[in-house]
Amino acid sequence: MINKRISTFIAATVMMVFLLIALPSSAANQTAEQLSYIAQDKSKKRSERIDALEQLASFPSQSALIAIARGLKDNQHDIREASVRASAPYQLTHRWRLLSPLMDDLVLDVRMAVAKNLAVDYTKMNAVQKRQFDPLFDDWASTLILKGSEESMMTLAEGYLYISDYNAARNVYSQLIERSEGGVDAWIGVAESYRLNKQDEQALAVLNDALVVFSDEPSILYVKSLTLVRLNKPNQAARSMDSAAKIAKTNSQYWYVNGVLQEAYDQQLALESLKKAYQISGHPEQLYAVCDFKIRHLDNKAEVCLMQLEKIAPPHVIANLRSRIEQRDVVTN
Repeated sequence: MINKRISTFIAATVMMVFLLIALPSSAANQTAEQLSYIAQDKSKKRSERIDALEQLASFPSQSALIAIARGLKDNQHDIREASVRASAPYQLTHRWRLLSPLMDDLVLDVRMAVAKNLAVDYTKMNAVQKRQFDPLFDDWASTLILKGSEESMMTLAEGYLYISDYNAARNVYSQLIERSEGGVDAWIGVAESYRLNKQDEQALAVLNDALVVFSDEPSILYVKSLTLVRLNKPNQAARSMDSAAKIAKTNSQYWYVNGVLQEAYDQQLALESLKKAYQISGHPEQLYAVCDFKIRHLDNKAEVCLMQLEKIAPPHVIANLRSRIEQRDVVTN
């Protein structure tokens, strides 16, 4: 049975994503248009165009997509490669249409950029797409193996995770660990390979071993906490997350999740953690979480929280929260 607090966490996350999407984006659109213009301006230096394309990955929009599509057809291979990277935020449907013609690009770096880009969504590909992509992935893997550097091998292991070859991923991560390379990320990668294969007990064992090597490492404690949640051990999960947040100090995500997990055991600690998350990040979704908590627990300062939130949130979100105050939307244990 899924822990009730985690169900609340999922529901709140959905609302917060909606909140973020609903926020005004005129400034972002203006930035995207400016960068798109630079990316397409062949009178600009190539370095300027490449820089603009790299930045466009943070501003997905129609104008950015047009600039990327044109960049993928550019005569200069480094412009094509930068355009491949800039396409990362878009759905596979768009990326496949744009990038699949470059699987046969004459320049290796362009082909490898396409492989890395599309591998992320391998599980979403249909059978025809996978048959077309598999040889490119194999070439990409061979290239990474030939390089043999720590960075290339970490990329290779991640690639194997994307295509669900968990044994191959573990083998690469294990080789890195034996060579004292990869650091914390290699250990977490092994745990991730077990998680993706729905083997959470094995993932937990790996994380415990990792904590012997990297004692009090907050990122390992964070992943361990999430693993314990999946194993339906919420009390242990809460303790691990509290340690991760306190050791990391300034990681807002750790404090936010800590607030979610602590609510069933220590409401004061939960609220303080949610507040800490917002103080660090300033993200509206984390202020929403504070207000949501106060409403459900009949905090007499819930309205004050809403007054702060309404400065950055759409009116319909505030109206919904105020209606919950009127209806006394209390938490049920």
